[in-house]
Amino acid sequence: MRRTLSPYPVPETEYFERVLRHDPNSLTQLIAATSAGFPPVRDLFARGLGLYVPWALLDVAWVSLARGRDSRPSATSRDLHEILDLFLALDDPVTREPEGMKRWEGFLQRVTHHQGPWQEDAYAQLSRSMALLDPTSYPDDADDPLKVILPGWDHDLLGCSLADYLGIVHLVWGCATAHPNLRRRGRFALDWFPVADYDQFDGLRSPAQVKTVLTQHFVTTKNKLRAAFPADHDPLLRRYTHNPLRSRPLVGGVLGGYLVPVPAAVLGKATPLGLYYTGGDNNSEWGKAFTNDFGKLFERYVGRQLDLLRDAKIHPEILVKLSRKEEKKTIDFFVVFPDLVLLVEVKSTRPGEQLRLGGQDFTALLLGTPIKRGFEQINGSVDLLRSGKHPELADIPTDRRMIGMVVTAEPFHQINTPAHRVDLPETKIPVMVTSVAELEQAVTITGTSLSKLLCSAVDAGAPDLRQLFAPYEFLEHNAVLEQGWSAIPFARPRRPRAEDVAAAEPVSGPEHRS
Repeated sequence: MRRTLSPYPVPETEYFERVLRHDPNSLTQLIAATSAGFPPVRDLFARGLGLYVPWALLDVAWVSLARGRDSRPSATSRDLHEILDLFLALDDPVTREPEGMKRWEGFLQRVTHHQGPWQEDAYAQLSRSMALLDPTSYPDDADDPLKVILPGWDHDLLGCSLADYLGIVHLVWGCATAHPNLRRRGRFALDWFPVADYDQFDGLRSPAQVKTVLTQHFVTTKNKLRAAFPADHDPLLRRYTHNPLRSRPLVGGVLGGYLVPVPAAVLGKATPLGLYYTGGDNNSEWGKAFTNDFGKLFERYVGRQLDLLRDAKIHPEILVKLSRKEEKKTIDFFVVFPDLVLLVEVKSTRPGEQLRLGGQDFTALLLGTPIKRGFEQINGSVDLLRSGKHPELADIPTDRRMIGMVVTAEPFHQINTPAHRVDLPETKIPVMVTSVAELEQAVTITGTSLSKLLCSAVDAGAPDLRQLFAPYEFLEHNAVLEQGWSAIPFARPRRPRAEDVAAAEPVSGPEHRS
């Protein structure tokens, strides 16, 4: 790693002083213009641009907008380079903790959970949101019906259809990163977009309607950021905590529309995680119901992904009769391959902030997640299968290897390593924790069976499936994700305008028939 301008560790006060030396309007406009032209994170390091990662740029923008003063000297590219160099060297609790593996486990938790979301594939994330949150995929006659994610829920929560909400995200991101006028990149203004093109939306028909959604969900101001900046924050951990520009990535109150300091943050609004936090206010009954419905739809979504497997038969949850008065449900899915039975339990869970910060109570926090319950449910289903006493399970073979899988909505980094598994319940078969993003790619494997990949992962003690993907080939597209993508305005193929169709000359002949 290139030597930083100041030796590690740099105190947050020094970093703040360097950021606040500049006018926030100048610095954040420089950040926006710089960030707009950069490739995805995975390509930054290959191009020698590792200093300009989006989480660093967004933190600089947050500090500058919330704490900076107008009329200070303007910032140059060299100034931004020096500031980011200081960010890279910021102090961390690892410098204060006792020697040993525990200190590094906490550090890895902070770093991977802080940086990981920025490196997920945007196409998959937006497509997943569309495919997952479609209430029509949930059966009307289910024993546990949806309560709030019903037809029209998106208009109530978002102010427009989910498709149009994702379309707004795609439009803002596209303008901020690829506007033909280079001076407009890193910005967005409604009057740059022709009103005639609003027919690409499903329901939005005017700039005023789009502005209402932007104001409700996307836009913040310097005053709001200043008022919300934490007064008594931990200087070693603040940068790992939630950045409000993740929730509201557009800055209003500037000339010429909205400033978009880090366009990649706009995409985060359209991910399942972004939508989960938009609707999942657990302080309200509606918010609690939303998170419960989200979990039900997530289970159905995982089932749709498993259905893409061509060499396996999928058996959904089975109700087993234990006695005249007692019944018990199995895990969510049995995936039966010719050489393997995969027991899948779905948990719509994500690591909370305290777990992501990697504190000393990491083990207790992990035990408090639904993952522990998932392990116990897999153990219970293994016992039911091996007992041979339950005719309801007759279609699930017991003559082959068994592996368990807990599928989570977001990654729990490092969770499959021995250091983090030691305090979770022991399992009667090998069990891996897998994020849905890994599963979406895994089910498209070609040239071999997913069962062989799973066995290799377990035998190698791989911390995640992705580590073993490189030697294998996969389909170019996941069919479920492709279906979701095709429903998003400005992502799906452009629909012809009525006036264009009317003006077209009629053609005849079989070669022109649709």
